[in-house]
Amino acid sequence: MRIILRIAFTASLGVGLFPTRSLGQPTPPVAPRAPAATPAPPGEGEEPVAEVRVVGSSSRSLERVPGATTVVTERELQRTQPMTANEALRRVPGVYARDEEGMGLRPNISVRGLDPTRSRRVLLLEDGIPISLAPYSEPEMYYNPPIDRMGRLEVVRGSGGILFGPQTIGGVINYVTPAIPAGPTWTVRGAVGDRGLLLGQVTAGNRIGGAGFLVSALRRQGDGFRGMNFEVTDLFGKVSLRTSARSELLLRLGLYNEGSLSTYLGLTESMFQRDPTQNPVPYEFFRVRRYSVGLIHTWRPSEAWQLQTLVYAYATQRDWDRQRYDREPVPGLLYERIVGDQGTRRGAIYLRDASLSNDRGYEVWGVEPRLRGRLRTAGLRHELDLGARVLGESAALQVLLGDGATARAGALASDEVRRGTAFAAYLQDRLHLSERVQLTPGVRLESYFFTRTIRRDAGVDVFREGSGRSVDVIPGVSLAWSSPRLTLFGGMHVGYAPPRIAAAITATGRDRGLDAERSLNYEAGARWTEGSWLRAEATAFLLDFQNEIVTVSGQESEFENGGRSLHTGVEASAQVELGRLLRAPTNVLLGARYTLVDARFRGGEFHGRMVPYAVPHTLALTAGVEHPSGWSAQATWFFASAHFSDRENSTVGSADGLFGPIPAYHTLDLAARYTHRRSGLGVSLTVKNLQGYFTDQGRPRVYIASRSPEGIFPGGFGQVLLGLRWDR
Repeated sequence: MRIILRIAFTASLGVGLFPTRSLGQPTPPVAPRAPAATPAPPGEGEEPVAEVRVVGSSSRSLERVPGATTVVTERELQRTQPMTANEALRRVPGVYARDEEGMGLRPNISVRGLDPTRSRRVLLLEDGIPISLAPYSEPEMYYNPPIDRMGRLEVVRGSGGILFGPQTIGGVINYVTPAIPAGPTWTVRGAVGDRGLLLGQVTAGNRIGGAGFLVSALRRQGDGFRGMNFEVTDLFGKVSLRTSARSELLLRLGLYNEGSLSTYLGLTESMFQRDPTQNPVPYEFFRVRRYSVGLIHTWRPSEAWQLQTLVYAYATQRDWDRQRYDREPVPGLLYERIVGDQGTRRGAIYLRDASLSNDRGYEVWGVEPRLRGRLRTAGLRHELDLGARVLGESAALQVLLGDGATARAGALASDEVRRGTAFAAYLQDRLHLSERVQLTPGVRLESYFFTRTIRRDAGVDVFREGSGRSVDVIPGVSLAWSSPRLTLFGGMHVGYAPPRIAAAITATGRDRGLDAERSLNYEAGARWTEGSWLRAEATAFLLDFQNEIVTVSGQESEFENGGRSLHTGVEASAQVELGRLLRAPTNVLLGARYTLVDARFRGGEFHGRMVPYAVPHTLALTAGVEHPSGWSAQATWFFASAHFSDRENSTVGSADGLFGPIPAYHTLDLAARYTHRRSGLGVSLTVKNLQGYFTDQGRPRVYIASRSPEGIFPGGFGQVLLGLRWDR
């Protein structure tokens, strides 16, 4: 399949797209970047025919999704000018996005207090298509679509998520690319920032008769915040063809290449206090190359029915060259370097003159027909969603041990292949009991069959093969009462994540099998709209886990069975546009988003203690102004309260940085822009994490974002960007 994908992209997008130079060498100038072209908005009750959506962009589509849902619109994205999807998701109640390297290359997203590590508890889609390495066996996110080319973000946190499994615990996030524009449109935008940041993107689109296209080329590079240089090249395109008055065919292609000096190794306590900007392993190198192709056929045999069929495939190569190390010195071993405080036990990191390369290749394909329609039975109106999916995935995993710290290859230590096939089906019926009351039952069936073949282990050729299967039924139901201004809703669904193997993250670690995760998820809430000037929502939730997988630091596996737990809380948001209320030419925007989470273990050794990385309080406040002359400005303040990084709920940080509290922190982002309406030229100035430019006793005012998987990862470094944009 990988050969087929490579041929397809070579033919359609060209060759020679990726540089072969190292990250430390000079880079020739690149074209400025631009966000994707602005599509013509659909009608209030309409959607672009070939668009694959989870929620949709119209008010009617929002109403038909059971439970709590949020859409970050294109207007909001343009107003806030986010550098990463993390920033955009801070506008969503109930969602917490944790920083890692500061550039959003690898998302760590939590919903309702769930572990954010590698977003493994959230189903991430792009245009309705899964994007994780392997949706069933390895759902961790090592690839994140650039926010620069997105038209909106859709977030579902209620029972509506059962339509999109296999992960139905934390919710669904769908990255939606812009619709193909109705006429010729192109955009060029570039930005430069401190720490060598350079961004550039060119986007073009048009529709002629029954055919249309949208293409985007994006380049992003910089020195990073801790000497973790990075380069990202992203190419994306889609072409639509109206094959008849009632059907349309859409072909989408994507190609992504990243090289970065990312690492799993964090800082010890003394290293963080002395200099949080340091990177103890500058030789480590991370590479991701991803090819994707999708074909979407939409057929509307009548006004009441629509059949949409998705056929997709993608291949991801994820290689990570890492330097081996010890937390305590091994007698007689000569180390390449020693960093940290050697006078404190486990306060230093002893770096060997040896490397470990984790080379992994993944291939995923899927076929999904989705039928949506309206009908009447016995005087009752039904809105049906039903569909099925066949998905295949395979993974080839190798570990190579190199003789030097800078080695990019070495002796083959382990070699294994994992293959799986999944069959899924779902049915959901939005039943109109009256003009204002809707009952929406639904059910999803998930079955997964897999094999694992180990061909080499601990440097010795072996042949060990095993297989297994899981079959699960995932029900859900919601009830809603709606009026033109107010909607009250409540529901429950079963949260489920299939069993999988957790990949080892330590230099000598071995894989550990984990149990499936199951929960009963309940919610009750209200949505209120007042004209076009007020939107508000509040939801209470409860997640009752039979088994919750939690993050652990400094052990053989990054994850561990956590046992029973209970998450309760409230999420709320409100946005007011005073200009629309007062019908004034200048619009003043005010927004607030708050989430309260209490997540605790029940029973066992850790009964009553907080679940690691469940943030009790998060609050985001925004204030902005828009003037018809073309200028606008906005400020966003974000707060996250103190929380714990381990099941013991340690209140004092360990010397090695692996355990201890995560103190409370806050950030402040500022953005201003001006657009000359007649020419389409615009300029913007953005300051991210303003407090990161202040110092305390000569030390940057940053915070601890995480202690997982291997030490302290700082967050909150400041970034200034100056941008130019030209829309035609």
